[in-house]
Amino acid sequence: MKLYVARHGQTDWNLENRMQGQTDVPLNETGINQAKKLKRKLESYDFDICYCSPMKRAVQTADIAVDGRAPILYDDNLKERSYGDYEGVDCATWNIDENDRRLNTNEGGMEPIKTVLARSKKVLERIKKENPDDAKVLVVAHGALLQALHFTIVGYDDDTDFDSFELENAALAEYEI
Repeated sequence: MKLYVARHGQTDWNLENRMQGQTDVPLNETGINQAKKLKRKLESYDFDICYCSPMKRAVQTADIAVDGRAPILYDDNLKERSYGDYEGVDCATWNIDENDRRLNTNEGGMEPIKTVLARSKKVLERIKKENPDDAKVLVVAHGALLQALHFTIVGYDDDTDFDSFELENAALAEYEI
């Protein structure tokens, strides 16, 4: 199975380096243009179905990029990681390692990294269960969730540097699963 994953386009909070988490922030004008650029890139890709986070920024990106070429299914497990009290806060002011699996922090009401990894595993299992082995699947979601999905696919352990993989806004990655 071919899996394409895309991060949503830019929001004002991305531009301001503010953590969005599950705060439902829409795309800004740049994000809309990035989604249009993603649409042009996807024109050279075949995909049968799109799985998408139900959050505004992902829905807007998927609607523009898919442009009716395939059905879009929404999955709450694709929502961004909840960052609790850190949502809306400038990321540069953080003094925690939110991705350390040993710490598995829930400081400030943050969703523990192990929970995000478990959600990404559920998404992958759903995709495999609902699609044939030769399917081409697009996923549109969020930075931390796609980071977790990446490591769910390629593997990880307690020493994995989760920050070693990051998708920019409206970027696309490909996997064979």
